[in-house]
Amino acid sequence: MIERKQVAFTGTRSVEAGLTWSQQEIWSLIEDAAPEDHVYNVVGVIDVPDGTRLDEDHCLRAVSFFVSRHEALRTLFPRDRHGRVFQRVLRKGGVPVAVARADGAGVAGTAAAFREDFASRPFSYADELPVRIGLVVSGGDVRAAVYAFSHMAVDWFGLDALLREVRAYFRDGGNLPPLADDAPRPADLANHQASPEGVARGTRTLRHIETTFGGRPLLPLPPALGTPTTGPRHHRAALRSPAANLATGVIARHMGLSTTSVVLGCAAALLAERTGSGTVDLLLTSSQRFDRDLRHMVATLMQEAYFSVDVTGAADVFEVVKRSWRASITAYRNAGCATDALTELLGRLGDGPGAPLKLSHCFNDKRGRTEPVPLAPGTDPRDLLGDSTLTWLPVTEREPFYLVVDGDGAAMEFSLTCDAAHFSAADTEDFLRALENSLLTAAGRVPAAGG
Repeated sequence: MIERKQVAFTGTRSVEAGLTWSQQEIWSLIEDAAPEDHVYNVVGVIDVPDGTRLDEDHCLRAVSFFVSRHEALRTLFPRDRHGRVFQRVLRKGGVPVAVARADGAGVAGTAAAFREDFASRPFSYADELPVRIGLVVSGGDVRAAVYAFSHMAVDWFGLDALLREVRAYFRDGGNLPPLADDAPRPADLANHQASPEGVARGTRTLRHIETTFGGRPLLPLPPALGTPTTGPRHHRAALRSPAANLATGVIARHMGLSTTSVVLGCAAALLAERTGSGTVDLLLTSSQRFDRDLRHMVATLMQEAYFSVDVTGAADVFEVVKRSWRASITAYRNAGCATDALTELLGRLGDGPGAPLKLSHCFNDKRGRTEPVPLAPGTDPRDLLGDSTLTWLPVTEREPFYLVVDGDGAAMEFSLTCDAAHFSAADTEDFLRALENSLLTAAGRVPAAGG
């Protein structure tokens, strides 16, 4: 039995505004994916550790607290009379919470059922709050909390900021310092981006894209295999590698760069080698959290950054990593603009609105922490190569080539989605294993003092 409860919330204001640039970008993805836009739901489970007592009322108060605290969680996205989507922040209302009761053996299954339900249904953006909560109660205590957020409300970094607050809330007895009166909120950010200052920044991004990509061919995909008549339209595999995790750290410490830069550079070197191209073009996912005020904002801020690196004449993979790092800084500094303006530019740079310029290769590091992991003296990352595991996953992206970096501290995970019209399943697996091998080979060339 599932009990449906309405949890009241009260914020500080109601307000309406246009969409932020990031919301515009996400909305475009949602519209393209419809009616399967549930793939953009941000879903997860919080398991309550054994020995921790957490009662239902405490959890319901927490839901009220956080929806009241963060405007992104109490925002609707209706259309105006011209059909344009905008954001409407509610000051008061109720958020539905589903409560299921299970015996101890049934907690995991009940939580999994909530997760599957939340993940499989698109949000009704115009009239549904962008948050779904399910509580699994056993023996009088909450044993798991399942959440789903609309990607219009949070990205992975915004979710990480929210979960840090949730942990602090329960650790400190429900006491969190209030948000500063001038703390940025999505509606305020949207207004700033529509201001002359914001428009100027967007114009700088458009200029960067036109200068970097106009008038030349982009990094090509492999020759077409033919559109599959049977089987999946895309492949998605994930390689979990403790060895690559350590190897990337060895290289990062040696070069004084982040592990993101190392993986990006090695991926760029591999793409150049496999395509024969001297220039590697990628869409990077930029967190857009460079401003201190935005670093811990619960919102969706991520935007695509247009990256290109010339690898011609590079002496080795370390040189490609250096060049990629410099190119990524340029891309991140020139990211963010209104979607309509970007769409117009890409159509002009391509063959018109129906065939715009489109980068086929994407790279996204979803990790919140990217510093190198410690390496014990005498440890050789290659000794862990046998611990690597490859799994095939459901497809959540529709890009021709989409490489995602994730990890849990003990291992780095690379997931790769490829268009089956250009990549066989074997090609997808081969690239992941080649990337792992590239990292291990480069780490093996680092002098011992650098490890």
